[in-house]
Amino acid sequence: MITFTRGNTKFTYRIAGVAIHDGHVLLQRAEAGNEWFVPGGRAELLETTQDGLRREMREELHSDIRVEQLLYVIENFFSIGDIAYHELGLYFLISFLDESMYDRQRTFLVQDANIQFIFQWIPLHTLENIPVYPLCLQKALQSIPETTQHIVHFDG
Repeated sequence: MITFTRGNTKFTYRIAGVAIHDGHVLLQRAEAGNEWFVPGGRAELLETTQDGLRREMREELHSDIRVEQLLYVIENFFSIGDIAYHELGLYFLISFLDESMYDRQRTFLVQDANIQFIFQWIPLHTLENIPVYPLCLQKALQSIPETTQHIVHFDG
């Protein structure tokens, strides 16, 4: 994983997949949490972003994807307790090769380490009413850009 800590600051290099289908976006959250985020994970050293994203989707959802285009480069700054985080995230538009992944009635449960994650298709028009992190995605996901967007975001 490409992540390191210096003092009270932690850096993470994140890759994420934005899957949109019939006005819904696939999001995930910890079963015990309320914060939603786009599926993905930390990139590995000597791994391309696209290969890393494919790996993460296979590990988490047991599904193969097609990586369409880079949508957002997001520099996200936030704090949790006394730790300041600097996250560099690359967000790609993706599609699933397995059509059953688009079943909006299905909830995907995934165990990762000691955390149970819930994956669900969430209507795009409801994103401004739920905590989607980074918060800039609440608005950004409403209309997919034709070219890559660079966003610098500070979460409260």
